[in-house]
Amino acid sequence: MRTGRTAIAAAATVGMLVGAAMVSTSVVSNAVSPATLAFLRYLIGAAVLLLPLGPAVRTTFSVKDAIAIATLGVFQFAVLVLLLNHALLTVSATVCALVFATMPLVTMCLAVITGKEPCSVRGLVGVCSAVAGVAYLLLSPSASAAGVAHNGWGMVSLVSATIVGAVTSILYGPYLRRYPALATCRLAMVSAVVFLLGFCVFTSQPLLPSLNRLQWANVVFIGLSSGVGYFCWLWALGRLAASKVTAFQALGPVTAALIESLLSQRLAPMTVLVALAMVCAGLVMATRRPEAH
Repeated sequence: MRTGRTAIAAAATVGMLVGAAMVSTSVVSNAVSPATLAFLRYLIGAAVLLLPLGPAVRTTFSVKDAIAIATLGVFQFAVLVLLLNHALLTVSATVCALVFATMPLVTMCLAVITGKEPCSVRGLVGVCSAVAGVAYLLLSPSASAAGVAHNGWGMVSLVSATIVGAVTSILYGPYLRRYPALATCRLAMVSAVVFLLGFCVFTSQPLLPSLNRLQWANVVFIGLSSGVGYFCWLWALGRLAASKVTAFQALGPVTAALIESLLSQRLAPMTVLVALAMVCAGLVMATRRPEAH
């Protein structure tokens, strides 16, 4: 019971860190290319994970499992982020956030279809409630003022990124039951960093951009949140169903809206408070264990 609650807390932490990182990303998005920002983000995140965070325990991966985990890392970070960046070139941020917030629902559907998880009406209703809270927030008049213009290829990239996030969350399960979460995190993220390094070199993107102190502070925060958040993500995936863990991604847009309200020194609008209530109610329903009879 205690482990389950800790896993839920870890998953919630990830959702909130994602929202905070969204705000920091918006601060530096005009000063650094998407590929360079992704490389720096996960370079710092990998450095955090490589710190001696406990007793030295040597983990030996089989060659087959090491290749699989490295591949999942590349897709979880590099491919997903690159798809999202491509989508943001032609699709509004409102639509991107709304579609990506459906990842918990996609994860649950895929998990049920593939037999990874049993069908749960309570869980489905909870996830739908959380997604509805995000939709309510993002489709409010203030959020949709920027418009929703997009083209076909941008939407294809966006939907593909959402599916990549859902599929990788499910596929991590067997490896997290065989290997420690920290060792798995390190292998996956370092693999993504190597991939992004090659991508930046191939596309002639700068590896060390010229930024001011505030921008560097935001980049460092994004990287730290990625390292800590990804460890919490995999740790929770090793103890909870993938659909429950990804459900907490719905906290991201709401957290971002709350932080932006604080930074602008204005009270959070009623739409944010209503959305937060809907998201929290949905998450409680989705993660609550059924009572024993």
